[in-house]
Amino acid sequence: MKKILSFLFTLIIFAVTTHSASAEDIIKSYQGYTILNKKLSEILPLIDAAVEGERNIIKLNSTNTYYWSNNNEHVYLRVYAANDNTDLYIVADTPYAEHNNSITDLLKSRGYEYKAINDEEALKEYKFDFVDCARSGALDGLFVLPDYIKPLKNGVGKVNARISKFSKKNSAIPYTEDNEPINLTCVDTKTYSNTEAQVKIIQKEYRLKNKENKYVHAFEYVLHNEAESPINIDKVTSEKLASIKDVEADAFVDIDRLNVLDFFGSFPPAVICTCGLSLIGCVPNMVRTVNLTKESVRYAHLLPENYNLPANHKMRILVLKYKNAPKPLNFTVTRGGQTYTFSF
Repeated sequence: MKKILSFLFTLIIFAVTTHSASAEDIIKSYQGYTILNKKLSEILPLIDAAVEGERNIIKLNSTNTYYWSNNNEHVYLRVYAANDNTDLYIVADTPYAEHNNSITDLLKSRGYEYKAINDEEALKEYKFDFVDCARSGALDGLFVLPDYIKPLKNGVGKVNARISKFSKKNSAIPYTEDNEPINLTCVDTKTYSNTEAQVKIIQKEYRLKNKENKYVHAFEYVLHNEAESPINIDKVTSEKLASIKDVEADAFVDIDRLNVLDFFGSFPPAVICTCGLSLIGCVPNMVRTVNLTKESVRYAHLLPENYNLPANHKMRILVLKYKNAPKPLNFTVTRGGQTYTFSF
């Protein structure tokens, strides 16, 4: 263990001291705003219209992320649903005045009310998303340290995957109705109606409390049978959902207490000591897995099949979806001999 720590420290110090980035490369500003009483669907068209025709602005469509550079300034902006509000997260390598910048000017011109984000869990999530995006190579010009412990993570991941493969634990938990309260932060709510099938679905997206939230969100689907006759839920499928084993593999190998060296501008000497103590103090695999799965396990049951829903009743389906690639649920239902298929 001491040899591993010594090697990691040497590697990190060497990488930082030999980096040739100029002062402009160092990130100098992180800002988070909540636009009040404006949903994501209202804000995205506004931002798209503002950046239309700007050749130096790139939009990464799958994640509502914008990136631009001009006059030696590089700026990252990502837009998030925050239920009835919208969150904006901005990272720049120049000082970005909190209430006097291009984004706040745009909001003021529309008369939108906004405030600084004070949700620490949200800010942690948004910062991770930025680091992950920067490390992918999509933000040329905004410098973040590479993931120097990636080989260690990969090694731990292979071991964990092998253990999981031969484990007797069954990650496919049968579907059961779950009517317990959900004590998580709701970040988005959407509604779908199918008049032919006489079905309405309310979908809610939740931020998890443990670190698997870096990769997945919890989703709640409440399906309402709005007719005076029963309906049979023949099957529910999805192209891709996260399972408990996926959560364990992704979250466990992300030894985030070692990932304190995300940014070049935040590298005090004391970090090295913290990094080492964090690694030495890692709790055993089994304990960490329990902490991870105790929250997410209720969202990782099998999807329902051949489920009869009486007239004017509702059912709830809980699932885990990868944040950056959420896939809809596909429903096949039958009422009175007529079959309906839809996705949401």
